[in-house]
Amino acid sequence: MWKCPNCGRIFERIGQPHTCHVKPIEEHFRGKELAKEIFDTLFARINAEVGKSEIISIPCCIHLYGKYDYLAALPKKDRLEIRFALNRIIESPRLGQSVKVTKRSYKNCIDVRSVEEIDSEIIGWIKEAYHLKDTNKVIP
Repeated sequence: MWKCPNCGRIFERIGQPHTCHVKPIEEHFRGKELAKEIFDTLFARINAEVGKSEIISIPCCIHLYGKYDYLAALPKKDRLEIRFALNRIIESPRLGQSVKVTKRSYKNCIDVRSVEEIDSEIIGWIKEAYHLKDTNKVIP
């Protein structure tokens, strides 16, 4: 793992290309109150049930870091889009899109439209993503 000396973000490869620019998190949520409520609930549950995380707000989206970058949140006016990598495609009607990133990694994208949708299924997937590089196995 490599930590950028300028912005403090953590990456897998030394000198990995990235932006050191940050964006105040409030700007992501301007006019997107529902997305803010969903994000706050999601972040609280992650810290309580998955593991301690740090918020990194960059121009494109909000990243959550545990030991590495494991989730991206993109606030929308009527929802919060979340993206996280797993070693599999999620088999669920909740899945909006899955993109193969590497030979063994898929970026799974889900739209969360209410606080009530943050249930044990979503928390389980996030827990799997959070610990993926620790074990490289599916976490129950």
